Amino acid sequence: MSLSSLRAHAQTFYAKPRCCGRAHAVRTRTPLCARAVQSADAPVAAQPASTYEDIWSAFASKAQGEWEGITATFDANGSAQPLPDRYVPEAYRDWGVELFDWQSQSSCSIPQGRSLRNIFKRLMPTVGCEADAIAFVEEAADVWQADGGSTVKPVTPEGGYLAAPAQLPADGGKVKLEGCVAAPGGRSRLRAVLTLMQHWESKQWQVAFVDLSRETWYGEFNGGVELSGCAGGGRPFAKDAATAPAALAGAWRTEPAESYTYVASAGGHMELAAAGQQSGAIASGEPTLLLPLGVWVRFAATGGDVELELGALRGVSSVSGEAAAQAGAAAGLRDMVRASYKAGKLQRVALMAETRA
Repeated sequence: MSLSSLRAHAQTFYAKPRCCGRAHAVRTRTPLCARAVQSADAPVAAQPASTYEDIWSAFASKAQGEWEGITATFDANGSAQPLPDRYVPEAYRDWGVELFDWQSQSSCSIPQGRSLRNIFKRLMPTVGCEADAIAFVEEAADVWQADGGSTVKPVTPEGGYLAAPAQLPADGGKVKLEGCVAAPGGRSRLRAVLTLMQHWESKQWQVAFVDLSRETWYGEFNGGVELSGCAGGGRPFAKDAATAPAALAGAWRTEPAESYTYVASAGGHMELAAAGQQSGAIASGEPTLLLPLGVWVRFAATGGDVELELGALRGVSSVSGEAAAQAGAAAGLRDMVRASYKAGKLQRVALMAETRA
């Protein structure tokens, strides 16, 4: 395969469906080569959610299932990180072609009570589809495993959520927060895992990495026994242009019908404080990170007081190139997940939408 062919393949590997075969690595899976995928823009009847039981029930119905997508990792400067060499086919390395996007798959279930288990796979890239197998690496965990056992999880009826530790470790190290914003009326979402680490000298918490996934629902939960074929998941986005600051500027106002606020009780467990009401701001200032897909991160920390905002301009993630820039400039809606820590303890979470004023 020529260098030009390899470069073209690197750009289109994740965007064009091809043949597929059995998957192997951790287990053997029968791949899914043909399926009907619901459009991310397909209308879904909205269900009123006035109590937390209503909110959780609607969330569970939206979050469960098989999600295919593309995942990319960004560092503290917003730079896309290449895939580790051990996962890249020799042909790419020989020609100096770097890959930045994983094809990924999330298998989400609610096994019991109020929990969400995600079996997350990163499918290793191949050169073409000559191989008769697709290898993958897998992580499986309850997304709320570090929330201190709270029975109320910060979620929205559309499938959005925040999974964060109830308390930041006093001895430093690193922690992970997972935020998800889901498109109303469809089956698409943006999911980000933020790795926070303390600076070795100042001891201030800071964002070290962001693993950003754009995912589309394509079927009921099956435990990941079927994999999307090689080249599934959608187009790569790691090297797309970052969100323009101008797209976030100006005045924005809360959409009460799409806003949910959770606060910590005296015992440290989350409780629903407000649904369908105005939400006060707990994050401000210029974005810390500007990422592709209309995504940004705001982060500020002073000792154990941490303010975090993960946001996305609605409608930008479904387009690319110049169309994405135009969509960002014209975006009148944005979705956000906000978290506030005081003295190292999670005090407040807001999942909300805003419209341009």
